[in-house]
This record gives sequence, structure tokens and C-alpha cells, in this order.
Amino acid sequence: MPEAAKNDISSEITEQEYRKISSRPHLKHNDMTAEVCTETIEIITMACDKHVPVKNYEAAAQLIKQSMDKKFGSSWHCFIGEGYGFDISYQQRHMLYLYVGEIGVLVYKC
Repeated sequence: MPEAAKNDISSEITEQEYRKISSRPHLKHNDMTAEVCTETIEIITMACDKHVPVKNYEAAAQLIKQSMDKKFGSSWHCFIGEGYGFDISYQQRHMLYLYVGEIGVLVYKC
């Protein structure tokens, strides 16, 4: 990319704005009701805000799973990390896959 184009792009968005945009949840696949999806995103965002900056993905996954079990009944499962593939079976209307920044989060019930 030409240097002038790089400067134009970087002047349009500040570093702080970029972090804000990239830390918003980006849904990749949703098989939940709107209400459950909204509450699940809130739980995921809270756990990621607390544990992802220190790269404690295990604690984030544990907090998400425990919160989902408490709010929506057991047996919820959570995978969180920077890179993974998956092939799962889950209860219909009980799966959400999203990214928070560069961190993938998969939550499902089976």
C-alpha cells in the first residue's frame, strides 16, 4: 500500500477507536433465541474483560460456563482461545460462536 494511503487510513481512526471496535463481539454463528443470545454476550463480554487481558483463558471459560449453568441450567460447555477448530453436537437453539477481538469463544449446551 502506498505510504500516502497508509497515512490517510491511520488518520481516520485512532488507536483507541481501533481497540474499541476490535473488542466488540463479532457473531460468527448463533443458534439461540434473541434474549438468551443477548444475555450470553453480556456474560462472555464480562468474562473476557476480566480475564483475557492477562491471557487467563481457562478462568474466562470457567466463569462463562458457571454463569451459563447458573442462569440457564446445566450442562453448558465453553471453549475460548486464539485458534481452534471444532465439530460438535449440541441442543438446538443452544449454541453461540463469536469473536471478542482476536479471541474466539464457543458456548453450547449438550
